[in-house]
This record gives sequence, C-alpha cells and structure tokens, in this order.
Amino acid sequence: MNIFDNLVSGTARSLKSWKWILIIWFSTLFLAGLLILPAKAAFISVLGSSMITDKLKDGIDIDVLVDFGTNFSTIFRSFSTGFFLFIIFGFLMNVFYNGGLFSNLRKSENRFGASLFFGGAGSNFWSFLVITLIVNLIIFSLVLLIIVIPALMASGSASEGVLYKTFIITAIIFLIILPILLLVADYARVWQAASSKSACFKAIRIGFKQTFKYFFSSYPVMAIVIIIQFLFTWVAFIVISGMKSFTGGGLLLLFLLSHILFTVKIFLRTWRYGSVTAMYEHHL
Repeated sequence: MNIFDNLVSGTARSLKSWKWILIIWFSTLFLAGLLILPAKAAFISVLGSSMITDKLKDGIDIDVLVDFGTNFSTIFRSFSTGFFLFIIFGFLMNVFYNGGLFSNLRKSENRFGASLFFGGAGSNFWSFLVITLIVNLIIFSLVLLIIVIPALMASGSASEGVLYKTFIITAIIFLIILPILLLVADYARVWQAASSKSACFKAIRIGFKQTFKYFFSSYPVMAIVIIIQFLFTWVAFIVISGMKSFTGGGLLLLFLLSHILFTVKIFLRTWRYGSVTAMYEHHL
C-alpha cells in the first residue's frame, strides 16, 4: 500500500467516525462554555452589556481592557483559573476520546456503535494517558534542547540577526523531527487499541519499532498530514482574524464559521489517526 492509498484509507475511516467527531466537538463546546460564560458575566458586570456592544461593534478595542481599572485583576484571576481547569479537563477529555477513535478506526471493526467507541475510550484511557504524557514530555524536552537553549545562547551574541537565524534553523530541525515522535505515539496507540490488555510501555516500544522499521513509508504520510493541518490552521486564523464585525449577523457568522473550522480540525486529526492505523495494519 503506497502513501496515497494510506491517506485515502485514513479518509474513509475518518468519515465513518463522523458521529464521534461531532460528539468531540460538542463536548469541547460544552467545556469551553464553562469557561466563557463566567468570563462573559464578569465583563458585563464591569462594563454593562450595552457598553460592550458599542465598544466591539467595529472590532476589538483595547480601551475595553483599560476601562476595567482595578476590576481587571479580579477578572483576570478568575479567568486564568478557569482557563487552567479548561486545559486540564480538555487534555483528559482528548485522551479519553482518542481511545474511542482508535478503536473505531481499526479495519477489523465493521461496527461503529456507541459500545465500541465508549468501551474503547474507557479501556484505553490509562494506557493512552501514559503514552501521551511520555511522548509530550519527549517533545517538550526536545523543544528545550533544540530551540530554547540555543536561542538563549544566541541572545547573548552582539551580532545582529544571530538570534533570528538560530531560531529559524532550530525550529526547522524540530519540525523535521516532530513527525517521528507523532508516529511513535500513534503507532503505540494503534497497537494498544488492538491489544486485549493494557501495556503502555510495551506499546511505546512497539511504536518506536514500527516508526523506524517502516520509516521511509510512514514518515511521508505523517509529514503530509502535518503540513495540511498547519496550512488549514493558518488559513483559519487568517479568515477569523480578518472578520471585523462583532454585531448582529457578523457575530452569528463568526460563531458558525469558527465551529465549522474547529470541526474540520477534529476531522483532520482523526484523518491522521486513520492513516497511521491503515499503515500499521498493512505492515502486519
């Protein structure tokens, strides 16, 4: 099976999981609401709903923040606490749902019912959590070693442009390595989802083995998916930031567009999982 076939197979598997993609979207929306609604109430209590509407009718106005005065610190502390909880619960929720997605994306599973999805999410949670934490720790360590430390060393140079060039070069090196680590994580989760017992460390070992054993066929698939995800994120940012109207129909359009883009982003992530699953099963 060539690169194109793996990507097509990943697309087909992802399309069959559309219900679970919508569930992930709805769960994320609900979790975000727990953060946004209290923040909105705090804003209105300080400025008033009518004043906020006037301030934002032509876009985001920095005067809105300045007008908070002494109330800003209270709102910021409340928002930062909620944002921290949002990150923690969002991370755990993604780990949980990833267990269900990898279970559904297997070719041997021709059924896509709730029992398979939530059963896989529950049974794979702890092993997926360990796999995700270990791989994220490796990624974080490489960011420090490859980007942060060289950038700090270059910042002391008297030559102009050294810091900028160092950052560009090290960032490119890291982006070249990143697909390898994502392959390790995804291969590990594919194996764990297909295994009848929880063995996260064995899964990681198999993830490294599969990645380097089939490096030249696996790396291009992951690189293509990452590039497409990056381009989509960049285009989505340009589109959202270019919308200036925050009232009436403009606000509704912004709301709908942002959620459509977020749903597509979840699909692209599922597409990555499906493509790696297709490669793993082809190598068996």
